[in-house]
Order: sequence, then structure tokens, then C-alpha cells
Amino acid sequence: MEKSKIKSFFSYFENKFKKKKFKLYSRSSPKNSEIKNVNTNSSSNSTSKIINYVKGLLEEHGNEIHSEFFKSPEEPAKLTIDEYGDSTWTGYGESSMSAYDTAWLAMVPNKAYKESAVAEEFSLAFPKCFKWLFDYQDEFGGWCNVRGAGAITPVLAGLSALCHFRTCSGAFFEQKLSEIGISIKQFYDVINKATEFARVTLNEWNINDIDLVGLEIIIPYHLNALKKSYPAIEFEFPEKQKLLKANERKLSLIPLEAIFKMAKMRQPISLIYSLEAFSDVIDFSRVQNEGFQALNGSYGSSAAATAAVLIHAKQWDDKAYSFLENILQVPPTRFGYVPSVSDIGIFESAWVLHSIGDLILKLKKKNITDQELFSKNMAFAQYLQAILKFQGGKIRWISWDSRIPADVDDTAVSKWIVRQFDSKSEFNLDVLMKTFYNDNHFITFPALLLLEYERAKLQGNPSITVPVITKTGLTQQVKLKQVILNVIKFLMAQRTKNFVWLDKWNKSPSYTTFKVIDILLSLISHPELLEELNLSVNELKEFCRKSIDWALNTQHEDESWGEPSSISQGNMEETSYIIRLLKTGIMNWPEDMNIHNSLRKGQNYLMSHLDEAMCDPKFFYDKQPFLWIGKQMYTVPRIIKAAMLVAAYEE
Repeated sequence: MEKSKIKSFFSYFENKFKKKKFKLYSRSSPKNSEIKNVNTNSSSNSTSKIINYVKGLLEEHGNEIHSEFFKSPEEPAKLTIDEYGDSTWTGYGESSMSAYDTAWLAMVPNKAYKESAVAEEFSLAFPKCFKWLFDYQDEFGGWCNVRGAGAITPVLAGLSALCHFRTCSGAFFEQKLSEIGISIKQFYDVINKATEFARVTLNEWNINDIDLVGLEIIIPYHLNALKKSYPAIEFEFPEKQKLLKANERKLSLIPLEAIFKMAKMRQPISLIYSLEAFSDVIDFSRVQNEGFQALNGSYGSSAAATAAVLIHAKQWDDKAYSFLENILQVPPTRFGYVPSVSDIGIFESAWVLHSIGDLILKLKKKNITDQELFSKNMAFAQYLQAILKFQGGKIRWISWDSRIPADVDDTAVSKWIVRQFDSKSEFNLDVLMKTFYNDNHFITFPALLLLEYERAKLQGNPSITVPVITKTGLTQQVKLKQVILNVIKFLMAQRTKNFVWLDKWNKSPSYTTFKVIDILLSLISHPELLEELNLSVNELKEFCRKSIDWALNTQHEDESWGEPSSISQGNMEETSYIIRLLKTGIMNWPEDMNIHNSLRKGQNYLMSHLDEAMCDPKFFYDKQPFLWIGKQMYTVPRIIKAAMLVAAYEE
């Protein structure tokens, strides 16, 4: 296939979004729950509370990775590569359950039907997932308790599961339903309600509303499957032709034969994560090999992708079935039985420690020391350093599956953490640049690049160079300074007309905006870079101030920010991001009382709900919106908790 097609394929499917047998999802925080409430009116008491919560969060997280994590953090890093051959490894990390993936498991037939295709022998491999669709349909008619674009993939997958059951059971439909404990009336009540909700939602949908992972592939697949099912369900909606054209374009960019060749050579492939979307264009028997399937039986760390192989491949897959059985060992929730990603391990570790590392640097500036906290933080730095070593300097967002390609954000953030807390660690930008820089922009936020540039300047080597692969495929040495300038220009050009930045992996503009503004304003300490950008300090500040004013103008009356939650006009996650944005604002406009007042109110709001957020295991599932973007919207409680704690700290 043409190189351009292969390149386009990787561009489209690049995604992040993540020993002994571990619990997959921690539903409680025992260490945090034991912390008694302290008087938050005292700054020192507030700092002490935050430090205790951070230590509890790190201990909970580390113990889930490995029972001896804090004694030997390098040891579990070995389990991230196949050479150690741990087929029982199911990963770690806490994320919300997925109605979309649960619906896929609800379609998996039993082994006997798979081998005979006789309707009389039809039954479900995971009947409790099918039953979940009846027990947990929400008031709207979907399965994720929200309206709008974020509800589309779960409701279409749920409908597909219902129709698949009707099609496979044939003349034995009523009998097979009865065996699961569902009446005919229940079945048609649920399917009719879901169909109407899907119809209304699709009619109101603007395809640009939200960029769900692989939506141009996943949604058309389900629309087609429903059209061919019994009963047949067909949807017409304003954006349909636009969606189908996008689907045709994306499929034309995916070199399937080249992908099979890559799998044969054991080269990582992003497509595995969304494998189910190709159920009608791929012979799934061709993916039943070690090039696609992880040691533990999963495909792409995805319950949906793994279920699709069991449904569509000609041969039954015992390893895939066992994997799904293993990750089903959680109680059902109103959001499903299984998560979108069964393992968000390295993603969670990197982003928890990114926030915690920022907090520790702030504590050190104030000469506040806590050896237990610093020791736990250092253990994670050593863990990430070991992972970088075992994975050749670039890491994935999930812990165990080497079939998933390296991820730029998690690689860069992990390197930042290691570099901040172990300055003597081995470090080489070359791998990062060759893998993730395209001669125009670095495919992540450039904090790591600036950190290395600062170090080079201190060492008297501001002209440090890095290898860059040009558009012609040649490698040439380019000054790191020029790479940074290119990235800054790219970032500044991406600002929206509302003075914010948007991100593919988090719905909230506050998430990306606070990170970009922090980077841009840090350029004030690099006048030589501003000169090359033809920007004065005042011009840079004027550019950034518009985003600060956006934050000041969007604070709710109850002192929060963001989408509504069940406890507030806004929510804790977005409020935390805006607080960090305003902290950067105060550093640059120290006399501006509007920023001070807004920040104080925001921190009051954060502190008033901090204990509940840290101690209630259901808080981020029942009381806060899901803002992270995957195949459906999801939440990552530990990452949000870490962001809250650094925001709550009063500098």
C-alpha cells in the first residue's frame, strides 16, 4: 500500500486515551476514608489535609499496581512487556463502566451455537449483560444517563444487542427470552423506547459536537447492522450523508492488508482497540493470532473488540472468552458491567503523577517537606523510568498489551516526571522526536521540550539539536529551539474564537486551555524565543489574557465552573482546571483583584466538596459529568482527584 495511506491510518487511529492478579477497579479509598475532617479555614491545616489525601491516593494506586510496589517499583514495570509472559495480567486503573462495551458482550453467543448456528441451541455467553439492558435503561431511553451526542454509540450498540438476540433466536425467540427472565412486552418496551431516543438524538446531532473515538467507523457500522437485523431498524437524519462520506474516506485510508502484514511482524497497531467497527469488512479469523491478541486473551484491551472476535470469527476463542469472564468480576452499575478500556494503567499513573508532581514542586518552593509523600512520589518516578527503559523510550497508555502503539502524551508526561525528580536519569530526546514530531508540530504539549531547553541553556548549550524526520523521510538535525518555536506557533493558531483550546480526549475546553496558557506564559522567561516569534511580553500577555477573561466570565453563581453536575451548577473537575489557569494568571497579573477574587471563590467551592469527592466511592460516577472521550464518554476518578488536590492547594 502507499506510504501516504499508512501514514494517514496512523494519524487517525493514534489514541490515548491506558501482577499478580489485581483488582481492576477500586471502588473505595480506604486510606482516604480514614482521614478526619480538619478545619479548612486554616491554610496550614488545609495543606496538611491535602498532603494526607495525596499520600492516600498514591498508596491506593501503588498497591493496586503491585503489593510490593513501594519496596521495588521497578519490578512491576517488567510485566509491561511480553518477554515476562504473564497471561494472567489484567492491568490496573479506575475508570467508569461502559454501556457501549456491555452491549457488545450482550451479543456474544454461547460456544455451542457458535459451532452449529442452530437457533434451538442459541443462548448467550454473558446473559447478565443482556439482562443489564433491561434493568438499567435510563429515563431517556438510552443507557448512559445523558442526552446528546455522547449517548449515540451506547444506544446504537444496545439496540444492536437487542436485534441480534431477536435474529439469532429465530422461532425460539419467546422461549429464549423467558430463559433469561424477560417477557415479550419488556423486550418491545425497551427496544421501542431506545429506538425513539436514538431517532430523536440522531436528528438533533451535529456531527462536529463531539469527536468520539472512531465515530466515523463505529456509528455507520451499527446503523448498517440495525438495517440488516430483524426487526430491521433504519435511521434517517440530517447528518447521515455527511457521516457516511466521512466513513468512506476513513475506510479508504486504512490499508488493511498492510495491517495484517504488520501484525505478522508483531508491529503495534492502533486499530485493534476499535476492531469491532470492522466486523463487516474484516475476516475476523485473520486476527486470531499473537499479532493481534494479547497474552491474556484480549484484543486491544477493549471488551467490545474482544467480544466482536467471539461473535464474528469462524472459530470460538477460549482465551478471549476467559478474558471477558475475568473482567466481568465487578458488580453492575447503571453504566454497565465492563469499562471501555480494561486497563488504563500507564495513562492513569502518568497523569496522576503529572498533577502530584506539580504539587510537590510547589511544596518544595515553600520549603514544605513530607518525606513519606516525597518517597511515594519518587517510587512512581522510578516505576515510570523503568517502563520507559523496558519499552525502548516510548510507552503505551495501557500497561500490558505490546500490540498497542506508543502514545506521545503518556511518553512525554512520564519523561517530564522522571526528569523533574531524577535529574541524573538517562534521557534522550531522539526517540521522542523521531516518533512524535512531524516537522511542524510536536503531537503533545511541549512542556518537556521547554524543560530540556532550559537545562541545555543552564549547561551553556542553547543550540542543542534533535533528530527530525522530514516529509521526504530523511532524518536531519534541527535545533531544539526551532522545534519549540514551531510548536508554539502551532498552538497559538489552534485557539478558537472563544479564546479557548479544544482537545480530542477531554470534552472540556478548560482542560486544554489551562495547559496551553501555562506553556505560553512560561515563554516570558525565554526572551530569545519571544524575539524569534516576533512577540513582545505585552503582546504575549495580551494574547493570553483573553483566555483568563474567558474563565472570569464563565464562573457560575455558586463559584464553580463547567457543565452542570448533580451537586452544583458546575463540577469539580472543570473547576480544578480553571483554578490552575487562574493561578497562572495571578503570577502574571498579581495586582488584578478580579483574578484573586474569582480564584478564592473557586477554591472555596473546591474545598467545600473535597472530603465528599475524596471519600465517597460513588462521587465521580453519580454526581459528576463524564468528560473524557473514548468510544463513549467516561470518567477517571484518580486522575481527577489528583487534579483537584493540586488546585486546592493555596500557594
